Amino acid sequence: MNFRNYGLRLEEVARFLDLQQRCCSIEGWLHPVEGYLLHMLAAEGPGVGEIVEIGSYLGRSTAFLASGSNSARREKVTAVDHFRGSPEQQPGQSHESKVLQDEGTTLPRFLSNLQRLKLADQVTPVQASSQDAARTWTKPIRLLFIDGDHAYEASRRDFELWSPFVVPGGVVCFHDIGSWPGVTQFYHELIKSTQAFKETMAVCSVRVVERIRP
Repeated sequence: MNFRNYGLRLEEVARFLDLQQRCCSIEGWLHPVEGYLLHMLAAEGPGVGEIVEIGSYLGRSTAFLASGSNSARREKVTAVDHFRGSPEQQPGQSHESKVLQDEGTTLPRFLSNLQRLKLADQVTPVQASSQDAARTWTKPIRLLFIDGDHAYEASRRDFELWSPFVVPGGVVCFHDIGSWPGVTQFYHELIKSTQAFKETMAVCSVRVVERIRP
């Protein structure tokens, strides 16, 4: 019996539970296992370039990404969000946000959450729409996480705006596949039509595609 292998596996479990406790103290809908996937991709994922997140809300996914990149001493996370909430988070909608109702913006809470977890220095917030931020973006991206407006047209627009910056071997992660119809429809159409990307991983509602062609 190889007790060393047991020890390594238990260390991994302990690391996951610690991250779950810390990052999931931030309100959000990212499953802890999905978050751990983002953490590992940020720490060990392929390619050379930036980490960019489209849609941050209060910072749960940002914290998972930043904890991973920080642990490996890799790039900062660029968090792109107008910080006014997605359509479903508006008053009277399915996921209405009390933070938005009380404060009108999620940015102060986002910043305070990262400060509390000592990850603020690992994140560069960009307070802008995905479209406006993409207009001035010039850097290569190795990890792109799309989790903004889940409507079909918005999901398609985010991918078309940002995927050209993803380097060969880099990855794009989509959230809420199977639970939100718009992004799910776009994702399935993409996989059937593209030759530049291939699906490499499916964890809960996250799908990971790798760029295999320029």
